[in-house]
Order: sequence, then C-alpha cells, then structure tokens
Amino acid sequence: MKTFSLSIKLYIVFVVLLAAFLLVSLIPTIEINSYNVQGFVFFLLLAIFVDSLPVSLPRGGYVTVSMAVDYASIILFGPAISVCIMVVAIVLRKLFKIDKSPWYKVLFNCAQIVLAVGTAGVVFQLINGKNAGAEFNNLLPLSSSAVAYIIVNCTAVSIILALSQRISIRTIWMTNIRWLLPNLLLLAPLGLLMANVYRYIGFLGIVLFFIPLLLARFIFKAYMDLREIYFNTLEALASAIDAKDRYTRGHSERVSEYATLIARAMKLPEDQVEMIQHMALLHDVGKIGISDDILCKRDKLTAEEFEIIKGHSGLGAKIIEAMEDLAVSKEYILYHHEQYAGGGYPHGLSGEDIPLGARIISVADAFDAMTSDRAYRPRRSFHEAFAILEEMSGQQFDPQVVKAFLSVMDEKRKIQAPTNCDSVLSI
Repeated sequence: MKTFSLSIKLYIVFVVLLAAFLLVSLIPTIEINSYNVQGFVFFLLLAIFVDSLPVSLPRGGYVTVSMAVDYASIILFGPAISVCIMVVAIVLRKLFKIDKSPWYKVLFNCAQIVLAVGTAGVVFQLINGKNAGAEFNNLLPLSSSAVAYIIVNCTAVSIILALSQRISIRTIWMTNIRWLLPNLLLLAPLGLLMANVYRYIGFLGIVLFFIPLLLARFIFKAYMDLREIYFNTLEALASAIDAKDRYTRGHSERVSEYATLIARAMKLPEDQVEMIQHMALLHDVGKIGISDDILCKRDKLTAEEFEIIKGHSGLGAKIIEAMEDLAVSKEYILYHHEQYAGGGYPHGLSGEDIPLGARIISVADAFDAMTSDRAYRPRRSFHEAFAILEEMSGQQFDPQVVKAFLSVMDEKRKIQAPTNCDSVLSI
C-alpha cells in the first residue's frame, strides 16, 4: 500500500466517518416495497455499467456519467435508497474485479459518493418535500440538488488530489474541474428525463438513455484525448528542437517545469500558469530555423552568428502566431531574452514592459542553461546558479521572479539535477 502523509490519512478517515454518520442517519428512512426493490435492482445494474466507463482527468482522478443515474435515483427513490445503490455498485465492481483500484481508494470513493448523493438527496427533499413530484417546473429543488451534488463530489476529490500532489485545491479545480462543470450540469437534465421516463414508462424506457449516456461519455473522452494529443504535440515539437543539439536535450521540458513552479509560487491564475508552461516548453521553437553549424558550434560565435541566434525569439513568436490557442501569448517567447534593467533583445525592453510570462521563462531558461553541460562549457552547480541569479536580480532578472524561484527551489539546493515534482494519485 502506498505510504500517505498524516494529512491524507486524517482526511480519508474524516470523509469515511462523515459518510458513515450520514448513511446511518438515512437508512431508517428507507421504505421497502416492490417499486423501490425493482428500482434498486435496475438502477444498481445501471450504476455498475456507467461506472465501468471512467475517463481519466489531467491531474489524477476520473469522471464518469454516473451523475445522471445518481440524480434520477434521488428524484425517484430519495437519498437513502440512492446512497445504497451507489455503495453496493462500488462494492460489487470491486468484488467482481471490474474496479482494480486498491481498497483504500474504493473506501474513499464509496465515502465521497455517499456524501455527494446523500447531500443532494437531502437538499432535494428539504426544498421539494418528500411527496412532491419531479416536475420540470420545480426548478429550485432540482437545481439546488444538482449543485449540491457537484460541489460535494468535486470538492471531496479535489482535496485528496491536492493533498497527495502538494498543490493548491484551486489548481486542481482549475485543471480538472473548470472545464468539467458545464458537462456535469448538462447531466442533471438528462437525469431528470430518466426519472420521468422511468416513472411513466418503466425500465424499458430507460434503455433508450443508454445512447445519450454513452454519447456524454464519448464527449468527455474525446475532450481528454484531444487535450492529450495537444500536449503530446507540444512535447514532440520541443523534443525535436532539443534533439538538434545533444547538449540541450531535455532543456525545454526542464525550463517548462521550472517556469510552472515559479508561476504557481507567484500565485498566478491557473490558466496563466498553464499558458506559461506551454510557452516555456516552446520558448526555443525558433531555433528550428537556425543552422546546426551555428547551434552546435563549440567555439565562440562571431558577431554575425550571434545576430542570427538572436533571431530565434522573433522566429519562434511567428511560429506560435499560427497556433490559435497559443498566439495570444506569443510575446512570452518573443521577449524571453529581454533583461529587467534593459539591454536585452530583440527590442531592449525593461522592467514591467516585459510581459511577466517572459520574465518567468527568462529565469527558468537561464537557470537550466547554467546547470546543464554545453558544448562551450561544463555545467555549474545548483549553488553557483542560485548565487548568480541572486547577483543578477534587478539587472538581468525580475527580483520578484528570482525570489519566487529561490523560495520553491530552497529544498533542491542540496541536489545537482532537476527532478519531476509531480506525483499523481488517481481517485
């Protein structure tokens, strides 16, 4: 079993105890009759089916279209039966080895779904009344229930992922949840339709909803596949650039890692962090148009050759300009060789006239260049590179960016090679 920090263990225990309390409170309200028993069996099978088609998320965790099934069962049978359906479905998937996750993950998933479904069901009943129908004009209880489900479900998973990866909950929400919210909200009307069809037609009518459920799952999967292809394309392009010179192999990825650490340390919005991450990965894309004879030259560059090298930032910006999603931040690449006190290239900008993303990439780029072997010199130690950054703070580099970088790299001063800081725990 994976070793967890005390905070993760305490959080899991807290969620499990809270879910157990809610479950014990709800069980006495269960009404056993033929309608509820038939509904329990049918929706149990439906829950097992939809939960067997997960889609992985960027920073761990996964998403399914089970919210539609959860929502329909809440409307039809109330919170107690709905909670039992989801718990039994999760346990059966584990027992029959459909879900191969470790038991501690199964336990946590069971607990957080109890909280999400139970809370949503209680909210629906409190506002709508136990005997009220699930009519389409009951907007307040229906919408309140859906929002409660999403908030509890997403928050519970976001906290465990944030604790395991040692990043902010806000970062998890921005990378995993932000794009997901509109899609989850669209599952609520689908669940409402399922509830009404089941009520008036029966389980045969629900069979018709397999297609929209699968379509919703396909949309989730297509988005994540497209996102992965997009990232892989950026990484492949960066690798192609680095491959031109064996001394810079891996440089772009390391600069991207360092720039991301800096941006998060400066508490920038996550969408800006992600853009800086991408631009840092492609900061040298313009070198693809520079001759290998110049890039790999071991001797000192002539003035003419250095002017050619300086053109890579402008060429890189032009290349990025053709990429619609990245064009808005092309200046991060164009100006990443500007200097804070002036005197850099291509336009000799200074201070805050240089875009913040460019100032961040400048520090990350310089640090990795100093701590990597090059054709014309051996690498410097991390200690030396840190000292140079501090010395050049306010001259070549933005002091605030240097301060942020040194703060996040403080524990790395004892090592001599970059490491990947991300660890992912899927829930």
